[in-house]
Amino acid sequence: MLIIGVLLLAGAALMAATAGGVLVLPGRGVQKRVRMLAAPEAATESAWKRIRSDVSADGLFARLTAPTLVRRIERNIVLAGRPVGWTLQRIIVLKPAGAAVGLFFAVVIVSKWSSPFVLLVALAVIVLGYFVPDLLIYNRGVKRQEEMQKTLPDLLDQIVISIEAGVGFEQALIKVAEVGEGPLVDEFVRLLQDVSLGMSRRDAYTALADRTSVDDVRGFAKSIVQAEEYGISVASVVRSQAKEMRLARRMRAEARAQKVPVKILIPLMVCVLPVLFIIVLAPSVVTAYASNG
Repeated sequence: MLIIGVLLLAGAALMAATAGGVLVLPGRGVQKRVRMLAAPEAATESAWKRIRSDVSADGLFARLTAPTLVRRIERNIVLAGRPVGWTLQRIIVLKPAGAAVGLFFAVVIVSKWSSPFVLLVALAVIVLGYFVPDLLIYNRGVKRQEEMQKTLPDLLDQIVISIEAGVGFEQALIKVAEVGEGPLVDEFVRLLQDVSLGMSRRDAYTALADRTSVDDVRGFAKSIVQAEEYGISVASVVRSQAKEMRLARRMRAEARAQKVPVKILIPLMVCVLPVLFIIVLAPSVVTAYASNG
């Protein structure tokens, strides 16, 4: 028990040191990071290098945070649409804070029960508390990407209708951005802002593809870039893309429908069939037991 307590206290000290390394960052570094997260040209791959240069004075943050961890968190924030309050610094602060909360519950568990299994459960609680912020931002990013994939065919249909009415492609995008809503519309608004600020269309559509993990959106952006490079009509490309997206959405719906019987089988075997067997066989078993008795 003493060894376990010493290990838990050492873990608490390590988590406190990590949190301290984040919390004592100078204000200038925080302002630089805020500008970096708000800037459109902030690249995920350079997030670790920029943060390291901001905190080179104390070096605690650079030594206690892995570069791959920073890049993964930054990527999840981008996929989640950079929600308000979910900054890179705050997530990294919440990670050791969550581990500290998990450590508290682990100490309570170990103080009441002492066994190898309980020790494993306590360690799992600490690890879970450390990764809870990552799971939350990852879940938000997954839901956002799924919504983008679901609304892409409808938005492309609206763009096609506008183009067939005689409106240019850029004006059709602007019209969709004005009347539409959702994460994909927000990405289109970001795309139009990048172009209006002087970014080339190729770079703007490439940035759009980098900000999402949906293959359909990435394919749409790359198709527009290739159409402009080879002089192909953008309207015809959008029409073909809209047709392909509708077909892909129908195929995904059919695939999900085919998976339903397999998913129903497990709850049916675990919940329904045992009860049915009890209802059918219980009277016979009771009658046989009474006759033999």
